[in-house]
Amino acid sequence: MEQQQQEHIDSLLERYLSLLDEYTRLRQDLSKLQSGVYQNIARANFAGERGMRYGQDYYDERMRATRVLRIDEAGGDEAVPRFMIKHLMASSSGAAAADDEEEGAKEDEKSESKPEGGDAEGTTAQSNSGTTPETNQTAEDQNQNGEEQEKEKPKMKKTSSDPLRWYGLLAPLPLRTAQTLSIQAVEQVIPRLVSVNAEMEHVEIEIRRARKKRAKAAAVADKEALGMEAVEAR
Repeated sequence: MEQQQQEHIDSLLERYLSLLDEYTRLRQDLSKLQSGVYQNIARANFAGERGMRYGQDYYDERMRATRVLRIDEAGGDEAVPRFMIKHLMASSSGAAAADDEEEGAKEDEKSESKPEGGDAEGTTAQSNSGTTPETNQTAEDQNQNGEEQEKEKPKMKKTSSDPLRWYGLLAPLPLRTAQTLSIQAVEQVIPRLVSVNAEMEHVEIEIRRARKKRAKAAAVADKEALGMEAVEAR
């Protein structure tokens, strides 16, 4: 029993050391990425036009979060949470696409129902006033062209969510490099770093519990040994 408890503690310590090694490497990677971001921003400011500064001075109402933190728990009270990054622009674009599809379906239904009414009106008008089918066809084509133009208008209003567009179409290369490094830090390094830290805390709790359990078992064994010695002494 005692040997099994010791093996369990050893496995937990081994897991903790591996997590500590990964945590140290992630901290080093994050430090390198952050230093690279600041260096590239400094290069962009140094090589930029007179009076142009790349930084928080250009932030305005267009500043929006493109990524948010999502916490996933495996289940249970003692589950280790996992930290992940969720793209807001991807979900919003998907919702916008769904809305466009719904609007397109509704407009298609309207366009399908219109020719029937148009034909009926055309036949009555032809019987009454003697109009030709060619004029009705021309009117239907004009209506369809107008509907297609209305469909294309919302698509043309879509704007880019890239913050580099704030500084013009031709942003400096160091600024783009800084953006790439920042995305790598936010999407890859930081979520994994926080997840490893949470798992390390969980393993620390498990180690303390295992040691307490082993100490209690050892105390019970000592009491039993003392009781046996007392019985033998009598």
